[in-house]
Amino acid sequence: MVVTSGASADSGDDSGFRLPQTDLGTALRIAWWSYVRRVDLEMEAAGFPERSNSMNYVFALYAQPGPISISEMGRLFDISRQAASKVVAELRQRGYVQTTPSAVDQREKVVELTGKAIDFVTERLRGAANLDQAVRTRLGTGGFDKLTDALRAVAEVSTDKGDFEPANLYRSPKLW
Repeated sequence: MVVTSGASADSGDDSGFRLPQTDLGTALRIAWWSYVRRVDLEMEAAGFPERSNSMNYVFALYAQPGPISISEMGRLFDISRQAASKVVAELRQRGYVQTTPSAVDQREKVVELTGKAIDFVTERLRGAANLDQAVRTRLGTGGFDKLTDALRAVAEVSTDKGDFEPANLYRSPKLW
């Protein structure tokens, strides 16, 4: 059964397309997709390649307090060790991570971001800050603050928690 409400029951045209979310869910999805897409386009204009799925792991690794092993990556991001190894191989080939043998277990590799990855994240943060400022200008400071508070409230109600751990944003790629 498709849950719909109000205007989200159909697209408003003759295509018969129905949105599989409520108005709020649709608005959140469109806002997030639009936000990420705008930052992606700015990154491409700045000379960075189109973001692939593996690039999401650069953000996930950046969110960690330090280098982690490939096995830890698998556990933390809810993927197999083999999948983590494949992601690391792709990111290493693209110059975003380097691996070194673990001091604890020589069979294990530790993954660390390179300067290129830090430059990528720094530029992405700059692009996001520019977009945030454009939204703040459009809504005014009070409106921007209300929007931020409302989105935090959605997160709190949705997670049934008053405090959301930011590191959990990158625990599983299913959330990306």
